[in-house]
Amino acid sequence: MLVRIVAVAIIGVSLLLEGLYVADNLVHHLPVGKVHCALLTIPSVLGIVMLVRSRPVAEWLSDRLDI
Repeated sequence: MLVRIVAVAIIGVSLLLEGLYVADNLVHHLPVGKVHCALLTIPSVLGIVMLVRSRPVAEWLSDRLDI
């Protein structure tokens, strides 16, 4: 469950940062950088992958933390 919450938080923060970047550029009449937007979506994609693969990630973390 914690892995899913972290994944959703990563997705939310990533999308919020990308939205703020685009809004700031639109307010200041600057072009939106495609490379910068692509770099800002990487955490969102990783969060979606982590959300889809939450069970194996949770098991892997459980095995790694089990000393």
